[in-house]
Amino acid sequence: MKKKFVCSHCQGVLNPNVKILLIADTGKAKGLVLISPQPGNYKYLCDDSMEAHLHTGETIAFSCPLCHANLTSAADDSLAVLELHVGSHAPRRVEFSRVFGTHATFIIGEEDVDAYGEDADGYDPMNFFGA
Repeated sequence: MKKKFVCSHCQGVLNPNVKILLIADTGKAKGLVLISPQPGNYKYLCDDSMEAHLHTGETIAFSCPLCHANLTSAADDSLAVLELHVGSHAPRRVEFSRVFGTHATFIIGEEDVDAYGEDADGYDPMNFFGA
């Protein structure tokens, strides 16, 4: 079953092939970035001019390449959010760090949170349920 990552604003599919396509903005450079759909895999692809402006600890603004909506999470502004659709299952939220070099991803269902990445322990899971 194919996993579809979609924009929560326009419901556009952001992974038409293997990678997830987003717009990244560092404040000094803006460009397209491809990220892995595999939780815990923090490899990415972007052009050299964008790569030159990515520095550990900097916050990146992610937006949808279709509707240009800001993807910053309402639960924690250091995270970006997408929806994950798999078959007929209820959509899940996927939240991942906007801070370059911070490895934290959360897949949030109605009753559970799965955490990935060595920096995930630094986040409060209660934030994801709105408590």
